[in-house]
Amino acid sequence: MVVQIACFLFTIPAALITGYYLMLAIYALARKKNPPETYQNPSSNIAIVIPAHNEERTIVKTLLSCKKLDYPNDIYKVYVIADNCSDRTAEIVKENNVVCYERSDNQNRGKGYALQWAIDKILPEGYDAILILDADCELDPRALKVFDGYLRCGAVVMQAKYVATNQDESPISYATAVGNLIENELFYSPKSKLGLAVFLQGTGMMFAAKILERYPWRAFSVVEDVEYTFELLRNDIDVKFVEEVKVMSEFPAGADQLSVQRERWAGGNLEFGRSHAIKLMWEGFLSKRIKLIDAGWTLLVLSRPLVLLNLSIVVALGCLSMIVSPGFISLILFTTGICLSLIMSIYFLIGILLLGLTAKRFKLLLFTPIVIVRLTIIAVLGALGGGKKEWARTPRA
Repeated sequence: MVVQIACFLFTIPAALITGYYLMLAIYALARKKNPPETYQNPSSNIAIVIPAHNEERTIVKTLLSCKKLDYPNDIYKVYVIADNCSDRTAEIVKENNVVCYERSDNQNRGKGYALQWAIDKILPEGYDAILILDADCELDPRALKVFDGYLRCGAVVMQAKYVATNQDESPISYATAVGNLIENELFYSPKSKLGLAVFLQGTGMMFAAKILERYPWRAFSVVEDVEYTFELLRNDIDVKFVEEVKVMSEFPAGADQLSVQRERWAGGNLEFGRSHAIKLMWEGFLSKRIKLIDAGWTLLVLSRPLVLLNLSIVVALGCLSMIVSPGFISLILFTTGICLSLIMSIYFLIGILLLGLTAKRFKLLLFTPIVIVRLTIIAVLGALGGGKKEWARTPRA
């Protein structure tokens, strides 16, 4: 009886989460995609702000991608914020004839503080919008034209699609690339179309200047992007997911890179979820604002490793229930767990197929269970409060 009750309690969230994922995936696959509206003569004056901490190895590639943008040179400008750098980042930026502001503040370290400092410095120059781009990312050549089109149609906060350039490098980069594609195509894209909550992702974030003037950047946690998203949502400002624009970067390929990045994510997002998710859902319920309820729910369901762990527990308890208390109830619980697991397997299979399956990727796929176990351990530690609470730079390859 105890095992059956435990299985039932784990099955409830598993069913709700699986149903939510399935609803979004069906909508994403069924809807017709329309090309974005772009204008022959773009007019939005845009600043591209690139915070950089010791990025001498990657910054040139990022700057080159910005120089190749299909956008009039006289209405966009690139700024690099060399933040507490001890390498040649600032030198390299200046050698490439790009504006470089150097910031040195050992008391207020981290990307959030760098963004506050940069935005406060650049906003008075009269730009229509500011695009935040990480120093290890490349930008889609038509990005600014697409953003300009959306700005002129009334969008004020946008998030580009963040994709991997090294999917085939290792089982780790492949697994994270599949997960990221699922997050883009089957999660945030349909959520945006349905008017649900979309979270900013740290890079490829576009803000109309009037938004940053009205709601100054004061997000300083490890997950400054999510923190600022919540401020916007509480003020009825939507984040539009722009699937037509890609921001490209190398994803972690080694265990050390993965651990640093995911421990930071776990220590930030999951901690943020523990302290804010239920509160935000209750706030949305009281104010009858579906988007706030969905934002809190999104915090709870965003970690796919934890979702898989929950499903594994449901199946394990269902098996145990069949052994210790055989009968109709145990059979229902066990069958439900198997069905939910099959649905989630199909969900991940869709992501694998959308990315494309080659002979090499099939070999990488065989090793992804090891990666998933590692990600699950990191996520569990984060959920229990054991993740990193301070910003840490992901090691570059």
